[in-house]
Amino acid sequence: AHSYTRPITTVSLAALILLLASGCTSTAAGGGFSAESRVNTGWEYDDNVFESSSGKTAGGAVTAALFSRLKFSSPAALTLLDYNLGYQAHHRLDSDDGLVAGDVLVNRLNAHSRRRLGGLWTAGAGGDLKVRNVYRKNRLNLLSEEGYTRGSALLTATRRLGGNAALRLDYRLTFCNFETFTTFDYVSHSPGGKLIRRLNRNTALSFGYTYIRRGYERTVNVRAGDGSLVRGNGRQRDNLHLLEAGVSYSKGMLFNFTWALLRNDSNNYGFSYWNNRFTLLFADRLPGGLFLNAYLFFELKRYSDETGGPLLVDILTEENDNNGAVVKLSRELAGTLEASLTVALYRNESSIRELNFRKNVITSALTVRF
Repeated sequence: AHSYTRPITTVSLAALILLLASGCTSTAAGGGFSAESRVNTGWEYDDNVFESSSGKTAGGAVTAALFSRLKFSSPAALTLLDYNLGYQAHHRLDSDDGLVAGDVLVNRLNAHSRRRLGGLWTAGAGGDLKVRNVYRKNRLNLLSEEGYTRGSALLTATRRLGGNAALRLDYRLTFCNFETFTTFDYVSHSPGGKLIRRLNRNTALSFGYTYIRRGYERTVNVRAGDGSLVRGNGRQRDNLHLLEAGVSYSKGMLFNFTWALLRNDSNNYGFSYWNNRFTLLFADRLPGGLFLNAYLFFELKRYSDETGGPLLVDILTEENDNNGAVVKLSRELAGTLEASLTVALYRNESSIRELNFRKNVITSALTVRF
């Protein structure tokens, strides 16, 4: 049913292998090699495990994660290979309707390589593959219980300009296959560019544009004469235009602010929209050896078409955090041991039209680096 899945997956995996091989070649040619890993374990409390708009179900979960990075470098090239493994085991939830929270296992492999070319150019290539599995799944097939496979391949070219500026051009090919909701499977092509200019050693401005052409497996809805929606013949095709602007500052602390304007033109009735998204990232050291990370985000999303009922617009509820804040406090306990406490507040108003949810998550963790 999905003829594109196998070749694109093969291309992504092949890209990762080639990038790793190129890194090894660079090392053999007089470069360097390094490896680092960290293991994280903790406990999480979630007051809305199933992301419900009403009748919240709270619960806890044990979390564990592994992150490893291999770094291959030479005077003219750099290759990074990252692997993430994460597991979340929920406590048993006793509820009248028999709802259970599935255990989630995530595997992610990412590789990126860049090389300086002659003149002022630098070229790069990369690949990413993420697999999300849910065990002890809920029989109701909730969105929060969804598994999927997503992969991408990326090509970049960067040219240094005068006045401490650089122009980056890139192209990304992405696919996503869902385990249950297969009508949300898609392939997207995303060419884009970004201009970056440093005002001084600590401050930089950026401005970019990306065009995204996304093709879904689901068929379109067409509005009938009486205002109802009926099934059409074609597949959904979205044309997204993304404008981004940002400013960053780093001197004893880190500050980064971005604004993104996204316009989606869809041939599926009810899926066209305008979206303004604002993000703020702040990091600084506090007295007592504490380190603060804060991430704030909110968006203003307006749909172009009127519908009489809710429509599933985005399915990745774990990544479609509409409005909220994440604040993390961490402290080094020893040379390789760190303790942290994270509080996250989410106010989702767009992943399911007219079916909004709110959730608060508190996580405590210990991290060991080696």
